[in-house]
Amino acid sequence: MKKVFSNFIYQALYQLMKIIIPILTIPIVSRTLGPQGLGIYNYTYSIVSYFILFSGLGITLYGSREIALARDDKEALSRVFWEIFNLKALLVLINFLLFVALASQLNYAGYFYLQSLSIISVLFDVSWFYMGMEDFKRTMLANIFSQIFVFFLIIMSVKTADDLGKYVFIQSLSFVLPQIYPCWYLKKYITFKKTKLKAVLGHLKSAVHFFIPQIAIIIYTTLNKTLLGVFVGPTEVGYYTSSLTMNMVFITLITAFDTVMLPRMSNMYKNSHQSKMITTLEKTTDGQLFFSIPIMFGMLTIFDKFVPWFLGEKFTFVNQLIPVFSVLIVVVPLSMAISRQYLIPVGKVRQYNFSVILGAVISVLTNLLLLPKIGIYGSVCASIFAECFVLVSRITSLYKGTNFRFNYFHIIKYMIAGLVMCLVTRRITATSAPTLVTNFLQAGLGLIIYMSLTMVFRCNLFIEVLKSSRKK
Repeated sequence: MKKVFSNFIYQALYQLMKIIIPILTIPIVSRTLGPQGLGIYNYTYSIVSYFILFSGLGITLYGSREIALARDDKEALSRVFWEIFNLKALLVLINFLLFVALASQLNYAGYFYLQSLSIISVLFDVSWFYMGMEDFKRTMLANIFSQIFVFFLIIMSVKTADDLGKYVFIQSLSFVLPQIYPCWYLKKYITFKKTKLKAVLGHLKSAVHFFIPQIAIIIYTTLNKTLLGVFVGPTEVGYYTSSLTMNMVFITLITAFDTVMLPRMSNMYKNSHQSKMITTLEKTTDGQLFFSIPIMFGMLTIFDKFVPWFLGEKFTFVNQLIPVFSVLIVVVPLSMAISRQYLIPVGKVRQYNFSVILGAVISVLTNLLLLPKIGIYGSVCASIFAECFVLVSRITSLYKGTNFRFNYFHIIKYMIAGLVMCLVTRRITATSAPTLVTNFLQAGLGLIIYMSLTMVFRCNLFIEVLKSSRKK
């Protein structure tokens, strides 16, 4: 468990940086580039992401599982790594050539070419190897330092709306930089092995099982931006992305533990410790909800005092979107926890695939029905409906296959504490100006209220951890 804890710390630090850097960067970029500039970037990247997806072909999840299974044998480990790496090389080459051919035919071709670096970076992304080895230190530190470097590049380079090209290139560079150190460090783990084409392609069929849900995921997470850009315009994409990002920064932190637990759960299942897996999952999901529910209510508390000073007056429209998106702070992490800590480790790929395909179908249908009628609100509804259906599907699979049960009494208490926190804090700060000081005051008040109520309700996670540690 010590290794799991240290890996969680590295993962949490990285996820914390993914929160801090956007918090520092978004106000600068939103004021400089405006909704249209940000919309153009996000629209073009939504199309590039399809090629990134096909270049990766589900190897992050499949590869980490294969590495976890082979990590005790250096010869087998080296062989598996090079077979999967060479498969990625073949896929990246094909997709890069297709992308270059397509980009020349589209609007914003220059921005598409600048983003081609992100496709090449897929080849050198070996995070799947370190995930399987349960060594998160290398990739996390590389990502942290790269994000800091990119942040300073943006500050120094992006100063006017005409610097959109620089911003696009820097963002593409941010995909490449974190791969340098992890690739160099591989020699500590593996040796070079020649591979046969048949062995390389042998991984294709298995990887495709993990790739099918990736296609579906990209449909219900990215297609919204593409369709919004095509049918409405880049400015609306800017509003949509900004409001979604405000909630996603918290989701990245909450889901940090899931990435760490995937290889550990796979190892438990391999050693026939399924009952221990379920007990662990019950504890981790309850702990996750202890944090995600108040964060959701926290977003509902601060949003209207936050947007004006953070994004600027040009983005006041997102005040209408952020409250709706806030439900994803609970829904998405819980859905990911079930998939990464149960469905994937035990090999229930069919159920996992079904959940994301269902989400994709719901997203496409909702977009087609609502986007022409209510514009950006149609895309928002599509996102919410898709994620909720995915969660329900995964909970159903979990309940059918195990004796797992949520602690509903705790969930109700978290909800009551979060709601009271939101209502009281909004009441106290109702007449306060929309400033950073007001948001700090709201956060402080909210924290005190939530922690106090959960202590009264006897469902405070920190108290439970203290009691448990004292018993040991």
